[in-house]
Amino acid sequence: MDYKYDYLDKKAYNTRSGAYKFGREYKFIIDHGRNNFDRVLDIAGGSGRFAMSLLDHSKSITVVDINKAAIQLLRERNSNINSICGDFVTIDLPEKYSLILCVEAMGYFPDFDDFFSKINTLLKDNGRLILTYNNPSSWRFYLSEIAHWIKGPYPYNNISLKELREVLSRCSLEIENMEGMNWLPFPVFSNNPLVSFFGYMERILGLKKWLAQSPWILMSIKKRT
Repeated sequence: MDYKYDYLDKKAYNTRSGAYKFGREYKFIIDHGRNNFDRVLDIAGGSGRFAMSLLDHSKSITVVDINKAAIQLLRERNSNINSICGDFVTIDLPEKYSLILCVEAMGYFPDFDDFFSKINTLLKDNGRLILTYNNPSSWRFYLSEIAHWIKGPYPYNNISLKELREVLSRCSLEIENMEGMNWLPFPVFSNNPLVSFFGYMERILGLKKWLAQSPWILMSIKKRT
């Protein structure tokens, strides 16, 4: 199985768009992880886009990904990161984690109740889940839907924010903080020189606060008390 999301691949995340996304997501992780870096789980963490950088903050990082090629790349790059190839929902993970990440991958899981129920069992009581949510109410989603009418079915399992809150509540989780991102009018792996300009305008205009229309939403989630 090929892997098309490698952070060192110039046709994947090693682009201007990839750098923008990593910068926004990584900053959110550091800002909202609330010092819960003693034991980190990165769901669908691929070849280590976040795990490699988080080694500066944690000595215990586990990456789970279903893609064998991605896990092989990660193992070659750093054997100190615990890497597991498999489906997160079905594999056995005996530990509990203080910080769990799921970046740009939530929509690939077909059953959100199963997904978040397992996260609840693995998250320590004072821990945090950081994820990115693909917003089906945004302008960009409708443009993507049009494109996929031509290219084929949309690959993500989508859910409204209201429905997501309900699923989280059923799984004894709740959203703590949210920020919008990815207003860039470019393809996912774009190397357009205007990426930096649009990222700058996103900051200047405070678009991270416009959650209703933000294409992606960064979320910090905790156990419900």
